[in-house]
Amino acid sequence: MGEQPSASPVEGRPRMPRLLRFLALHMAIGLAAGVIVASLMILINLAGLKDLLIEEREPYIAIFLLYAFNALTFGSVAMGIAIMTLPYDDICDMRDPNDHKDGGPLR
Repeated sequence: MGEQPSASPVEGRPRMPRLLRFLALHMAIGLAAGVIVASLMILINLAGLKDLLIEEREPYIAIFLLYAFNALTFGSVAMGIAIMTLPYDDICDMRDPNDHKDGGPLR
């Protein structure tokens, strides 16, 4: 009789694997950093950016693009750094011990 993998607090839904949680955390940190940088760019009027946005009739598209692309860039960089700094000496530190479907590392 095989053991069943642990379930999340919501019964019936399996937990997200550890590696995906790790990447989601780093993506969220990167997104937050991108939003903060974009806000600081507007607040300190970097290269006259705030003046350009104020003079525009419809600045919403420009503001959306500034925030979206900063968040995308910083989120991607944070995920990339997280992946590149994963330790690789052990077999696989991020493997979920409750995941019985995986046959093991390829060696």
